Amino acid sequence: MNDSSTPYNPEQAEPGKASRRSAQPLCVDRPGDALALVQHTFGYLPAESLVVIGLSAGVTGGHLRVDLAPVLEQPERMGAQCAAWIAGPEAAPAPEAAMAIIFDSELPAPDSPDQYEVLMARLAEGLFEQAGASLVKVWHVGQGFIRDYRCSDVSEARSFPGEDADSVLQATLQRLPELAWSRAASPAEALSGFLAAPSRATHAQQRAVREHTAPPPNRAEAVTALWDAALRRCIREAHGGSRTEASWIHQSPEQASALLRTLEQAENLELLMALTVSSVDAVGDALELVGSGAVHSGSMELAWGFSPHPPRWERVEGLSELLYHLLPYARGVQRAEILGLRSWIEWLRGSSSTATVFAEEVRQQHPELWASITAPPVARSVVHCIRALGICPWARVKESSYSWWLGHR
Repeated sequence: MNDSSTPYNPEQAEPGKASRRSAQPLCVDRPGDALALVQHTFGYLPAESLVVIGLSAGVTGGHLRVDLAPVLEQPERMGAQCAAWIAGPEAAPAPEAAMAIIFDSELPAPDSPDQYEVLMARLAEGLFEQAGASLVKVWHVGQGFIRDYRCSDVSEARSFPGEDADSVLQATLQRLPELAWSRAASPAEALSGFLAAPSRATHAQQRAVREHTAPPPNRAEAVTALWDAALRRCIREAHGGSRTEASWIHQSPEQASALLRTLEQAENLELLMALTVSSVDAVGDALELVGSGAVHSGSMELAWGFSPHPPRWERVEGLSELLYHLLPYARGVQRAEILGLRSWIEWLRGSSSTATVFAEEVRQQHPELWASITAPPVARSVVHCIRALGICPWARVKESSYSWWLGHR
């Protein structure tokens, strides 16, 4: 992570189901199986990270990834914190056991100082304290090798530096080819994919959208009604197994223009964020309190995960899809705020790494907007929340998290 990110960045991922589908179950005592489980769970093999995966009744559940550098700065505190995230009260149902993998850039060697001893000891202690869970396996991956962290017998050929990580992973994938399908985009790939314009956004259609000069709705009720209709249509038009569909926006230049113009006002962005995670009725209730100062605080609570109610994830998915199809038509502040909203969505999902990459794109491409005192972009607010909170409050609670919703749809 770069200097603008949080001191720690946990990410919860989709509950693994590989052992349910496979006739040959994974075994976390095998290095290739452990790597395959991480790749299947997160979609890629991370770098400079601590990964913890919960295990229960032969399946996985409850996963997190934490940036390694800040963890090593406070190993005892972060070991306990990781245990709480994976097995504490908010992680119910808690796992029976857990596996940890350390990903760093060091070549495992017997004469290197053990900088993870305090971290692993506190993690194991915390898991037992929180849920009576055992830390059954710890792997260490560095410089392309994987070794059993707890094995220090230098006479063992596979102890140092360990086995070739790519070879053992490929062996597992050959044995269990179904695990290879779920590769997700890395943070950089997610940004690159989002910036790639959809084929339907032709130059003629971009010109048609930009030729619409009618003023956008200026009343809060009208703004929420406009976006609510668009989000509902995204969900309604989903087909073929997709959760949302927004390609219809390319045939609605007037509506696309109106949606984009609303993004030029900071107060509209806050309303949109609250509307996305809740409903038009919830936002309407807040709007009725105009004059008491509760509108701002109420929408902030909804937008930044402090509500006790889980977000409406299908609407979050709809907004993500809609932003992708609107981006080719956006200019200036509109484009910056679309990227910022996408950063916010990634933070809600529990992926602070990807959120930071999107926010950094705004900072680099729109430095004057980033430095604004009166109207800072959404992306800057996301970075501040990452620094202050780390993981989104919704992502801390397993049953309100995005990964839980995906696994139980």
